[in-house]
Amino acid sequence: MNDKSKDITSVIRIDDKDWFLQNLINMVNSGELKFGITLNVGGFLVSGNLIGGKHYFEGFGADFASGFSGDEVEDEIKNAFAKNGEIYSSEEEPSPPIYVHIEDAKFFNTNGAPIPENKGVWWRGRVSEVSGFSLGSLSEGDT
Repeated sequence: MNDKSKDITSVIRIDDKDWFLQNLINMVNSGELKFGITLNVGGFLVSGNLIGGKHYFEGFGADFASGFSGDEVEDEIKNAFAKNGEIYSSEEEPSPPIYVHIEDAKFFNTNGAPIPENKGVWWRGRVSEVSGFSLGSLSEGDT
């Protein structure tokens, strides 16, 4: 393999993220918008509501903090997680997102049963690991 071939191959591997999905993520990162989406990730379907990073860290932090006793401790934990989401409130032009955030996520395999069955979870994954997506979220029996 010559040097030119190596350069082209490395460019392809670096830019393996779906630009259209990144645009949708930038839309939800810039405000309060959220909508149903189903992602194909590693052979599983991940389905729920696409949300912005700020919303993700606030919600994840609130759920995580609920396991601790004492209002003061809960508030400290919530605030610590919420600070992680501040990067999504920047007035600067957003860079292409690296992570995708899903609220009420459920995972589906080929048998069609959601995991977990009783409640969706907060999910964060790398955009580069998403091999496809569709608009709308799944419920049990849709697969």
